[in-house]
Amino acid sequence: MLISIKKRLLFFFIAMLFFLGVFYLGFVFKMDESFSKELSKNFINQIRDIDEFGIFFNNLKIALVMFIPVIGIVMGTISGFSTGLVFNSIMNISVTSNNNLVLNPLIIFLTPFGVLELISYGLAISRGGIILMELVKRKFTRKSLLYLLLEIAIVSGLLFAGAVIEWMMIENIPRKL
Repeated sequence: MLISIKKRLLFFFIAMLFFLGVFYLGFVFKMDESFSKELSKNFINQIRDIDEFGIFFNNLKIALVMFIPVIGIVMGTISGFSTGLVFNSIMNISVTSNNNLVLNPLIIFLTPFGVLELISYGLAISRGGIILMELVKRKFTRKSLLYLLLEIAIVSGLLFAGAVIEWMMIENIPRKL
């Protein structure tokens, strides 16, 4: 069963809005200062020795799981919420050290890598939903498989470009909080 481009775009935008919403929930989640500092410190330690390939493979693993019906929505929820939490903790520390700094949490998605990751995750989550519909209706065809493989290739390319950009930005983050 092939869906129209109009429906495909609708699913894509719904998936992106879902991811943004879950990210925002992670960002507004109330946490105390000690947890916030610990989370930020763990994040800095995780990215300390990472390069563009590490970022790419980490994001690709997440995106590939998002293509799996039902499980992909769960992974999207976990990924979006945890990313929001990390951004929340970094912003909390930044605000305490600079009282004038107040940013909208969704600003991260205005960065080049943020846009590329959001598009990638939206494609993956929505394709997982489409596959679920096709499997339930027993309409999964070779053409469906072709579209799945094409979207995996697109997501891979977008995530690789995003990883290179993100790594270049990470290289400019102070290593001590």
